[in-house]
Amino acid sequence: MTDVISRNEKEHASSHQKQVRGYIYTALAYLLWGFLGLYWKALNNVSSMEILAHRILWGFIFIFTIMMFQPNKRSAFFTMLKDFKRNCKQFFLFLVASLAISGNWLIFIWAVIFGHIMEASLGLYISPIVSMMLSVLIVKEKVRTGTLPSMLMALLGVLVITYDYGKMPWIALSLAVTSGLYGLMKKYIKADALVGMCIETMMVTPFALIILVFLQKNNEMHFGSDIHLTALLLFAGILTALPLLWFTEGVKRIPLVTIGFFQYITPTITFLLGIFIFKNTIPLMHWISFSFIWLSVAGFSYSAWRGKK
Repeated sequence: MTDVISRNEKEHASSHQKQVRGYIYTALAYLLWGFLGLYWKALNNVSSMEILAHRILWGFIFIFTIMMFQPNKRSAFFTMLKDFKRNCKQFFLFLVASLAISGNWLIFIWAVIFGHIMEASLGLYISPIVSMMLSVLIVKEKVRTGTLPSMLMALLGVLVITYDYGKMPWIALSLAVTSGLYGLMKKYIKADALVGMCIETMMVTPFALIILVFLQKNNEMHFGSDIHLTALLLFAGILTALPLLWFTEGVKRIPLVTIGFFQYITPTITFLLGIFIFKNTIPLMHWISFSFIWLSVAGFSYSAWRGKK
């Protein structure tokens, strides 16, 4: 009897430690994603396209290096490449996913550099709602009670800011749609997370190299011109890969509903950076729009929590 109790206590302690590690990994991922705006702002003399190219290139090299030290993942990677014809549909999904996330990175970097961080924050807030819409419309997932009002509230927030702008908030919507499309593709991709990340970055690396060659030929390349900028561009790839790896580790250890609460760390940090660091002024209509979005987020999160009880 004592042995059974002792074993149960050990299992409980192990489960608790696993959960705590999951919280730490997930929090680190979203915190880093939130503060990356400061990093891109430090590169404001570099074009958005060059930053994106280095982010893809060095991210691929970093992920590929990590994968090569893990025999099982290395074997899975080369087996998938070898069986290209059989995995043709999967490679198409990888291509769409890689283009979507690359587009998302480019838009966010451009938004930060050119002073549109508040609209970028709005896009990050509505991303989960767009993901839910895509899941309902395409994956045919069942809509939870409370989810539809949250989606309508988010839509109302977007309409308010659209009315104030006098045009569509394309930065926010583009960020939300590309993020939602990336998540949708990940639902259908059947591959290990690290292997999948390696294939995704590998597929857009040729585009990154073309961009860098074009910039070099036109004497618009900043890489190598200054040791400070060169170091920042090198580490851009690592800072791209690290939060993705942390997020992957977090997902393994804690429920998705908990992940749902963590995902609002990033837009909140972005919003606060916009106010206190980048000194963006927020008109009344923007506050009203964000209020609708926050109410939508609260309703969406509560609905997800209730659905898991």
